[in-house]
Amino acid sequence: MVYRKTKRNYFSSLRLYAVLLLSPVCVLPLVAQAQTSTDNARVDYTFKRGDTLIALASKYLRKRSDYVAVQRLNRIASPRFIPVGKTISIPFRLLKYRRSEANLAAFRGNVAIAADGQAIRPVQGLEIAEGSRLSTSAGSFLTLQLEDGSRISMPSNSKMRIMRLRHILLTDSVDYELAVDSGRMRSKVTPFDKKADRYRVRTPVAVSAVRGTDYRTRVDGATGTAFSETVEGAVDVAAGDSFEDGQTVAVPAGTGAAASVTGDIAKADLLSPPELIDPAKVQSEEILEFAVTPRPAAAGHRVIVSTDAGFVDIVAEQLSDDATISLPTIEDGRYFAKATAIGQDGFEGMPATYAFKRQLSTLSGSAGKGDFGFRFKWTGAGSGKRVYRFQLILGDENNIPIVDEAGLTQDVITLSDLPDGEYYWRVGVTQYSDDPEDQDVFQKWTDFEKLTVAG
Repeated sequence: MVYRKTKRNYFSSLRLYAVLLLSPVCVLPLVAQAQTSTDNARVDYTFKRGDTLIALASKYLRKRSDYVAVQRLNRIASPRFIPVGKTISIPFRLLKYRRSEANLAAFRGNVAIAADGQAIRPVQGLEIAEGSRLSTSAGSFLTLQLEDGSRISMPSNSKMRIMRLRHILLTDSVDYELAVDSGRMRSKVTPFDKKADRYRVRTPVAVSAVRGTDYRTRVDGATGTAFSETVEGAVDVAAGDSFEDGQTVAVPAGTGAAASVTGDIAKADLLSPPELIDPAKVQSEEILEFAVTPRPAAAGHRVIVSTDAGFVDIVAEQLSDDATISLPTIEDGRYFAKATAIGQDGFEGMPATYAFKRQLSTLSGSAGKGDFGFRFKWTGAGSGKRVYRFQLILGDENNIPIVDEAGLTQDVITLSDLPDGEYYWRVGVTQYSDDPEDQDVFQKWTDFEKLTVAG
């Protein structure tokens, strides 16, 4: 594992700047006080025949008078006479825009959405506007889809603000900015095709900017450290107020970077995907259970379950500090599980995705002396038609059964006149799905139970 750290002193103003940037992009400084972040990024424009700075301002700047600021920035002598082919820089904050769109693609559990200080009832397809605040409680999840097809997923116990959802008119480009105040967020960003396209995620101590990638952002609630873990694409990370002012570390796919509140920047290789043991097994018990092959480098594991391979509709998630991860019950169906390992350094590793079937089918039994002999009874849960099979073996459990009753629809069987001896018995179930499109038949047995009969 590679682990490097570069430490910088506090600025005299006691403000910390940290930037995570996917290249190639503009420089995007961030003040640690997230609510007062500045934006000095600029977009280039090349003058065409007939252009004037004043006409450009009337059409593409928020205020016509803003041409004066652009004129000074670019040291233009006359705003009415500019050579064809001259390229100038215009601050993003001066540009006109139209509102872009984000929609609530999926959600589960207790999700809160607020805009303009008013709570909004979440419904699938709900349009999410700039300025909205979103939060998820324990066991809750949501996914947003942006106008360009990018997706944002928030797991449990997370808070996020939509700071910008804009389409810049001058460049016909998108300008997205989100702030993760606590918890985690995954960004699956559609590759941008315009130089001026921007997608940024802010945390209290860092900002990430991408041009098409799959990466995770997490704020550690205990330490305030902001983690960025790159699954696809490449990220550059710098401390300070710009890339020119500080050391830059490259963070390609398979690596992560962490910006701390003390000004440290740490980089590490992400752990490789964990290997699930028997991932294709039917999850038939009340509690879902996934087991991974243990390895010393992993301090824990996370499993996320979704109805789709893109993990838009997330239904469950669990973090465990050992090699077995248990999740609460979910409805029958076919699902996808994404497993990651958590490194000893706190970074979450690369994911492995597995498909599995969930079919609840529990079964347990008991045996005892009744009025008419020995009574064997069983119980279980599961939807669809259930047919049982009972077996009783004398002596060793590997012997041929002396009783083998199949096709039972009741949950009890009574056997009389059993000779003294040691017996082993078990019951099995054959379960047929209620779903007409699911023709699979599921079978399972209880473990052998020992029964001693003595006069």
